[in-house]
Amino acid sequence: MPNCLYFVLVILLASVEARNKSPLNDEDNSRIRNRNAECVFGKDVKELGTQWTPDLGVPIGVLYCMRCECVALQRKRRIVARVQCRNIKNECPEVTCDDPVLKPGSCCKICPDAQNANIAQEQCLDVVSLNSNEDEEKNNKHYYFALLTGRSSLVTNNEPMSNEINKINVVANARFTFHKKNLHYSFFVSEKSARPQQLQFVDTNGNILEEFALSRRGGFVNSAYQNATKKVCGVWKRLPRDYRKLLRQGKMYAVLVWGDKDQSEVTLSGNILPQVGLAKETFSSLLEPSGKNKEAMMGSGGTAIVSYISTQSVNSIYVAVAFNGLFYNEETNEVPVKITLSYEEKKHVIAEEIITVDKASSELNIVETTISSVTHPDLRLLSRGRLLLTVSSVSHPNDLRLSGHIQTKIACELFQTTLSSGLNEPNKNGSSGLAWMYLDNEGSLLYSIQLDNFKSVPPFSITLMDIASKRKTEIDNLTPSFHGGWANGTLDKLSTKVLTPLHLGNLHINVATQSSNSLLKGRLVSKSVDDARDSAAPFLLRRENYDGIPASATGLAWVSIDSDCHLHYDVTLSGLEKMSERKFNLTLEMFPMLAPGAPVLAKNLGNFTGNQHEGSPIEALSNEETVRLFSGVCILKIKDYKSDQTLLTTTLKQIYVPPQCRPLYTDNNVPLSPYGEQTIMASQPGTCFYEGKFYDEEKQWTSLKNSCVTCFCQNGLAKCDTMTCPDLKCPSGEKIKVEGECCPVCSEYVENTNKCSLNGISYSAGAKFNPFLIPNGFDRCTECTCDPATLNIKCQRLSEKSCSNANQEEAEQQNDDLPAKRQEKFERRDMEEAKKILENGGCRNVNRPDKPYTNNSEFHPFIDTLGYYKCVTCKCQDGRQECRRKTCDLKTCALWRNKKRRNEPMDDNEFCCSAQECRKLRHKKNRHV
Repeated sequence: MPNCLYFVLVILLASVEARNKSPLNDEDNSRIRNRNAECVFGKDVKELGTQWTPDLGVPIGVLYCMRCECVALQRKRRIVARVQCRNIKNECPEVTCDDPVLKPGSCCKICPDAQNANIAQEQCLDVVSLNSNEDEEKNNKHYYFALLTGRSSLVTNNEPMSNEINKINVVANARFTFHKKNLHYSFFVSEKSARPQQLQFVDTNGNILEEFALSRRGGFVNSAYQNATKKVCGVWKRLPRDYRKLLRQGKMYAVLVWGDKDQSEVTLSGNILPQVGLAKETFSSLLEPSGKNKEAMMGSGGTAIVSYISTQSVNSIYVAVAFNGLFYNEETNEVPVKITLSYEEKKHVIAEEIITVDKASSELNIVETTISSVTHPDLRLLSRGRLLLTVSSVSHPNDLRLSGHIQTKIACELFQTTLSSGLNEPNKNGSSGLAWMYLDNEGSLLYSIQLDNFKSVPPFSITLMDIASKRKTEIDNLTPSFHGGWANGTLDKLSTKVLTPLHLGNLHINVATQSSNSLLKGRLVSKSVDDARDSAAPFLLRRENYDGIPASATGLAWVSIDSDCHLHYDVTLSGLEKMSERKFNLTLEMFPMLAPGAPVLAKNLGNFTGNQHEGSPIEALSNEETVRLFSGVCILKIKDYKSDQTLLTTTLKQIYVPPQCRPLYTDNNVPLSPYGEQTIMASQPGTCFYEGKFYDEEKQWTSLKNSCVTCFCQNGLAKCDTMTCPDLKCPSGEKIKVEGECCPVCSEYVENTNKCSLNGISYSAGAKFNPFLIPNGFDRCTECTCDPATLNIKCQRLSEKSCSNANQEEAEQQNDDLPAKRQEKFERRDMEEAKKILENGGCRNVNRPDKPYTNNSEFHPFIDTLGYYKCVTCKCQDGRQECRRKTCDLKTCALWRNKKRRNEPMDDNEFCCSAQECRKLRHKKNRHV
């Protein structure tokens, strides 16, 4: 029975989804958790429908008689995943013998000579379902699209979506790429619309399968790429098997939501469907209503998939258009539509095609055509976003019409490469680099190139090369934009000669010098923009040292933190030997600052083989880790798995940490108490920071600024004492101060360079000093001498009278008046009392180290900007502090509203309720009236 209770407790702990929050923060649970469709069991992720035998680790181990399953539960309109476990011991087959046995790793007892023993055991343990499509889904890419308008057939809350909430006719297009069980999504929305706040994936009944927060209120998103391209990018990781089936069958919808969860302002939805032309899509077009009959075209829209085919004899453009809203109710079968491609500025029509729609639909129609004999000037206009695509009704061309400019394809993608020399090619300076670039909506190419250890003198060149043929073609010269190790710029007026090799993976960056035509090179590879690659810029991985590591070794790393405080990373390597066979390790080391002895947090991000590794730990970052990432120094390391040798490293700078993940204080410097003492760092208990260095607990050291001051680390605080040198009598009467030591020595012993050592501190021959004893400091009743003859330290205890006189003389030297002497006495007494309180289970007071909290006492935390924060009450229990936030009630809200109506001044610390919390309580009360 106790084991069962313990197991239930572990299951409950494993199902906790929310990250622990500080009680000082408002309890606003409006943030969406982006993991509805999977279960988390310990450190493992389980998809819906998965069954397993739980392993609780040491000391319990595997519970063979328990069977767990990740099941889908209905929560209003949401489908959420939950872990359910049951005891299967009662399901074991009945045994017929008198002496059944239990084999290791089994739940069911069997007869020793039973022929069906293995079969019975397999029935008991074989719970993993297989899918014949697993390999195909893992290795191949599948492309989908969606047209999101007000005419979707999706039913939400048992009512058709109303066009009244979309009076400005907002239209959205979407592209999806399914690869390795992940669904990468990209959306492009009408320019007249603000950025949507949420994305929902739903089934045909309107049940929410998964949802994602796309932006905060006001449409803010911390993504340079998304802000520049006006796209919405992301990824749904690890689609469950049942949801993958819905996707293949065309039974999944995408829904964009504007507004909050309680009252949506605008909702657009569209069916996610496959389309053959998406694999070669180069351009896209968002088609919006442009006809005169506004009422008939309400809620309509379209999307176009465009690609071009270039041969030696002819150039052609393939166009596939998905649309609705171009038919009146009486038009049902064999309805013609006209597709027009034109250069609007010159009123020049390039091509017109009339296509017949066999069965007209009010929700979605798809037509395809290929426009032949396209000239090179037309292709140039196409690549620069100057062509207009129009789809109109043949019978009512002015009333029913959709149009939009052809621009860069909707899919969120960037192009990246490492820049390195060949494995055996000369590279005496160990030069390396990286490059990444992307296309904006106007068809311009924005590029960034970084070169490291590049010491070549002009002339040198950085060029874009097309290597599709044996004769490599130079596309563009980027050298003029290179300054200070970086080449940043924009290529405008692109043509197909750039876009074709770029999308086909044949575009290279080449760095040439006087001594080498190709010192550094790299092939630009397309990558989706999501998670780690949605950060500001990648980091260059450099060689840790030059011993045994080839000069060609380099890499790039993308790192980001999402709104749920999870770390995402993506690493690409090049120039290392046998990468396809070699095993590497990725480690993140986090320091509070770059200082000698700084404590390090090492986070293992996994082992991998090959040149690419990406992922995200299941658990969210801890407060300690976010402190380091936000305000500390973090180093990403690539190590050889077998030898543990560090191969490549990079220092992570300017990592964006979302506000909800940031610590309460982020100062890189260790905070000082009101008494000037250095307090313990909240992120690293057990270390002391003093004069720019970190020291471990119980470590002893001498001050770098004053050799007479010696300190030790106790409970995270630096305890220091100043030595008063004992009286030294020299034969010649001449004393000399030795650099680095506190007390002088006689001139007769200066030539003796040998020294004595005590507790790691060196003393010159003939030196006289008081020993430093932890925790009391210098023992002024003991005098030690470094014997110049033997270099041994000899110590002698002073008589009681001599000791008393020495202490009195020191007190007179350090204190000029009686009040100061009394103050020192009181402070010493307070610290002694504080020490006793801590020893009896008390808790440290960061703001008043001499006034710790007693065991079992309750108190309010002190915040510099607020004073004592009465909305939070903390309790000290056996040396640990537990804090809770005061709950908000209707009575407190009423007092808050009354005071606000009277325009009376209010202290932020006076009420513990926010306006949002009071509104929720009032609405909840009204619903129950």
